Amino acid sequence: MDLQKSENKKFNDAVLDGLQIMCRVFWGPDLETCRHMMEGNFFQSFEIIFTGIEVESPANLDNISSIIDGFDSQQALFEHLNECYVRLFVNSKDGITAPLYESCYEFENAPMMGRPAVEMINCFKSKGLSMENIANEPPDHLAIELEYLFFLLQQSDELISEEAASFAAEKMLPWVKVFNQRLKSVDYDCRFFYLVAEMLVLLLSRISNPK
Repeated sequence: MDLQKSENKKFNDAVLDGLQIMCRVFWGPDLETCRHMMEGNFFQSFEIIFTGIEVESPANLDNISSIIDGFDSQQALFEHLNECYVRLFVNSKDGITAPLYESCYEFENAPMMGRPAVEMINCFKSKGLSMENIANEPPDHLAIELEYLFFLLQQSDELISEEAASFAAEKMLPWVKVFNQRLKSVDYDCRFFYLVAEMLVLLLSRISNPK
């Protein structure tokens, strides 16, 4: 394997790992994930993904690490992140500012299960994929779209296939950017999910334009 192929494989593996990390975060925290976070290398793949380009990834990684380092056990980290996750994405007395569903970003006060959800169902059908094994969530849930993007990347021998780049650029980036900005405006103690969403925008941008 020549040097260029080796570097391409390293980058591609890091992108796939980065997508898996984002899926784990946006499905909601669990003790096992929190344990990996406290080991200190959970987000390491992003150092590879953003090598050589001018992005804010290093600062975001440092800020995320600072949040994680502020807890003395995986249980304490889990309880904090779980509380934030519920307030941000599941149940808040003031309403959910940043829903995890693309349909909610079509227009102001848009309902769930809109056109983007139908599009995702069609995407799955076009690839012969079953919706039965997906968690009991609408098909345009952020983590489900990330899993589909992961699938597209795995199906190609190219560094980043045109289909994967197009899905990231046209299907995901527009609404994920709005999602990220809404998280920025939420005044909660936990900045973790906003910082990770910042990283997700950068990751999707990298997949959209890999050169």
